[in-house]
Amino acid sequence: MADVWRHRFPEDKILILTYPAARFGEDSVSFLAEELRILSESLKNIFGRPLSNDGFLAAVSLVNDFRNAAQTLYSCRVVDPTVVSYSELARMVRMFLTSPDADTARRISESASAASRILDGRGQLGAVKSLQEGLLAGTLDDVEIAVESNAPRVIVAGGMIEPQAIASLFKGSPKFSDDVIVFDLLSFGFKTVFTPPVSLMGDPFVAMARSILGAPSEPTQEGLHGRLEFLKLVLSRLSIRGLVVCEQSFCDPDQFEAPSLVSAASEVGVPSVRLPIDPELSDRARLEGRIQSFLETLEDGQK
Repeated sequence: MADVWRHRFPEDKILILTYPAARFGEDSVSFLAEELRILSESLKNIFGRPLSNDGFLAAVSLVNDFRNAAQTLYSCRVVDPTVVSYSELARMVRMFLTSPDADTARRISESASAASRILDGRGQLGAVKSLQEGLLAGTLDDVEIAVESNAPRVIVAGGMIEPQAIASLFKGSPKFSDDVIVFDLLSFGFKTVFTPPVSLMGDPFVAMARSILGAPSEPTQEGLHGRLEFLKLVLSRLSIRGLVVCEQSFCDPDQFEAPSLVSAASEVGVPSVRLPIDPELSDRARLEGRIQSFLETLEDGQK
């Protein structure tokens, strides 16, 4: 890719960051830390600006604050999806990633505080905190959310799918809203938010490498088995009634994973539906109809 780009756009600056083949172990952390160090040196040579320690600390603090607030919102929505709509959550996450500044982080923090106050008034804040800790650790052994409502509760999983686009498909249903989406395992959603915080202590490149490699696993990084086991935990412990598997067109890792996701849901007795999606959502009417039919099936099954 770098060679092709260099040939096509010779005036561009080409920077390469190589990830380790495996995600686990100190060898992987050391390898990625050195790659990040090389990248930093390349940026300094090209643009004449070395890594600023003060700037690094400020950026890490900002991102950590954003992630903590967004994790709280995710966890609040599992307990009660109506405290903040899925599309609003997705919008705020995207807004921060597009413009990562203190004002954007503050808005997310205010929304998280408002949702927390609502659930605290119902005596449910303890469950939210336990869930947040469990999701960040990648285990739900001590967490179980019981919901009495018969409304459909679904998880959306898949690869490089934009969460706001998915929310718009659910909003196209005349009967249901995007509040039925309790949780997502999308690369741009859950994986971004629940990446572990970067430590402010020690070597910054090692800290960044450890955080990056600690992100929720993807099948392209030897993470399929762990991802499937985590999915089954989420489905069985969070009162999830259905799984929507998004398949991004022309994305091989995404396509290869879909059957495994469906099989994992079947093992714990959760129905699923597969949505082949292209980036332009060119088949929107069919997708909205497929989603509505699936949600109606789930609703009928709870009566």
